[in-house]
Formats: sequence, structure tokens, C-alpha cells
Amino acid sequence: MQAVRRIVAAGVTVLCAAALLVVGTGLPGAYAQGEAFRIGVALPLSGPLAAEGRQVQQAYELWKAVVNAEGGIPVNGRRYPVEIIYYDDESSGQRNGQLIERLITVDNVDLLLGGVGDDSVSAASTAAERYGYPYFFGGASADPIFDRGYYFTFGLLNKAFDAVRSAAEVFGRIPGAKTVAVIAGDHLVTQLAAESFRYFAERAGLKVVHFEIFPMTLEDYVSLVRNVRGKEPDVLLVGSLLPQSLQVMRALMAIGWRPKGIAFSYGPTAPDFLEQLGEAAEYVIAASEWLPELPYKDPVFWSARGFAEAFRARYGVEPDYVHAAAAAAAIVQQAAVQALGITPPVTAGDRAAIAHWVRQNTVHTLYGPVRFAEDGSLLTKAPIAVQIQNGRLVHVYPRLVELNLNPQPVWYPAPSRF
Repeated sequence: MQAVRRIVAAGVTVLCAAALLVVGTGLPGAYAQGEAFRIGVALPLSGPLAAEGRQVQQAYELWKAVVNAEGGIPVNGRRYPVEIIYYDDESSGQRNGQLIERLITVDNVDLLLGGVGDDSVSAASTAAERYGYPYFFGGASADPIFDRGYYFTFGLLNKAFDAVRSAAEVFGRIPGAKTVAVIAGDHLVTQLAAESFRYFAERAGLKVVHFEIFPMTLEDYVSLVRNVRGKEPDVLLVGSLLPQSLQVMRALMAIGWRPKGIAFSYGPTAPDFLEQLGEAAEYVIAASEWLPELPYKDPVFWSARGFAEAFRARYGVEPDYVHAAAAAAAIVQQAAVQALGITPPVTAGDRAAIAHWVRQNTVHTLYGPVRFAEDGSLLTKAPIAVQIQNGRLVHVYPRLVELNLNPQPVWYPAPSRF
């Protein structure tokens, strides 16, 4: 707790990339083996998923900074610092799996934390399963990751098909919304989001008048959006990563189309969305998993709000739910280590015990209560819908009775902003 306060008070700025990374060297870190927990991470720091990779890295670095500011992870009256070894998978799933194997067999890391992207996480978790390493991740959500019967795989995000449920259902609660169009990039997770948007919109009583999967490499978004406008939908639902969400918004501005409502599976919760679009982002809805205002307690950051304040002090931007999920992944593994009295160097038996412990226990974190289903997916948190209102993300659906939260009403239809 004191470490979080010191970081916030100091307004620590983000360190340069060279200071943060030990990429591709395999060189020993600052601590001798047995003195610190050595954690391996392979994630995209270049290529198409680099922005998402940096998000997850930021969360891990903040967690490490707070833990190490207190002397390390406390186990049986002694503290053990955390050292993280990073490798850049260059946004390649195949390379990620190879790097995870290197971290285990060459770098001899004690533990792993997860990367970003469904292909990468799928390959990494396969390697982790082979060597008996628990693999906690908050940067992927594709349903097939959890369909393989793996024992050591643990995801902190809701499965992709479930994640957009609230962002679709909210339009069924607003008078005037009758028809929707669904579009998505041809990536596994965005296609799953599109199928989910269609399913939950129809279940909410809305008619789907257009459904289209477009290439992730698409350049002419104006023609795409103009064609969708011709179907005259009240609402546009988009399965997207951040780049596609920005392209769709710019195309809407270019043709002057203002659908009555618009929602994305991912994009608006990332800091770059509001920063790049400004006022044009107002009233856009997004699928989400977390907000700093949610009343969650945490053993490292004290609370969800404490995490957000520490993140803002270090990086100068608001965290989104991917940041929070990644930090929670580290905290869940830390909780197991402390509960089991595990110290470095971590043995194969210790790692098996960690996997067993997290399957039996709920860990309360800044991200919410974390408990895993038998397939390693998140069991304890429902997705939410958020909306940008006056330049900030606001929870708008559903009503969370257990948290005593009554969402603010959604402004509808969307105003003329461009």
C-alpha cells in the first residue's frame, strides 16, 4: 500500500524501452538464481499487435514496481524480488511458442505470465502445458483456447463470444432501436465477437439487416461503411481491434453517417481511441470488463481505484480493462505463491501446486473476484457495456446488484458530432 502511494505521489513517468526490456539476450538479470522470482514473458513489441503488447507490458511493469518497492513478494517472513525477462514475438504466434520454450529451457525462468493475441496465447499455452508451467493471461479471449482440456491455462478475460453480450443487449433496452448491422474483421476473436453481436442482438429483439466479415488488411473503409449505411440500420455493431475501430469511426465521419447507436467489441476502452478521435468519440459504446470506479479490493494496489491512480502516475493515461486483467493475472499467481509458501527457485512440483491452488480458490483483485472454470476460463465476472460520455468511460449496462451499481442511462440517439 505504501509503495502505491509513493508511486502516485512521485508521479513516476514511464521508463524508456531499453530500461524496461531484456529482449532476446538471455543474459542474467540483477538477481542471482534463488534470490528472486524470475518470470518469463513473450509478447508482441513489434508488428500489428505491438500496441496491445505494450499495454500488457505496462501492467506487468507497474505490478513489478509496486511489489519490488516493498522488497518483493512476501513468503514466510522473507521478501523475494521480481525479475521479468521479456521477448518480442513480433506479433507471430509461432514465434511466441518458440520463445516460451526458450524461456523455460534456456533461461530457466521460475514462472510465466501471458502475452497478447489469440494465436500467440494459443501457441504459448501449448508450450507451457508441455512443460507444466501455469500460464495466466489477460490479453486473449478466443473460445478455442479453452477447448483443449489444458490444465495449466488460465484466462482473465471473458471468452470472446460472451464478452460482447452486454454491448449488444443494451440496445434492446432503448426505445427506438429496431435494426442492427454487424461487421467485423476476419480475425478469430473479432469474428467470434460478430457472431455474438448477432446472437445477442436477435435475442434482445433486434433485427439484423446486414452481416459482413471484412479483411483485417482492408484499406477502403469508406466503401465498407457506405454499403452498410445503404441497409439503413439503426445500430452498427463492430467486431474489432483498436485499429479497425478507429478506421470505422473515421469512415463514418468521412461520409457523414450518424447511426443511432454504435458499439465495438474492442477499441473505445483503449486510451488511443479518445485521444485520436476527441469529441467524435462521444456516446460510442464498447464491450468492457472493468472500470476504475468498480468497488474491488486488491492485495497489491489496495483497490481498483488505487491501481488506476498508480497507472496514471506512471504512464500519464487512464488504464483500460486489458491493463487491469494483465495486472490481475500477475496478482493471482502471486496469491498462489504466497498461500503455498513457494520460494525461488520454483520447482515443477511448486508449479503444479499453483495450478491446483488457483483451481480451488477465489482471489480478490483490483479486477474483481477471480475464479476459474474447469477449462481455465474466467468464471466469476460478467462483461459490462461502457459508453464515452463527456470524455470518460461510464458504465451503462447491466445493473450490477451485487455491487449496488445502477448504470447511468444511455444517451440515444447519438448526437451530431461530425
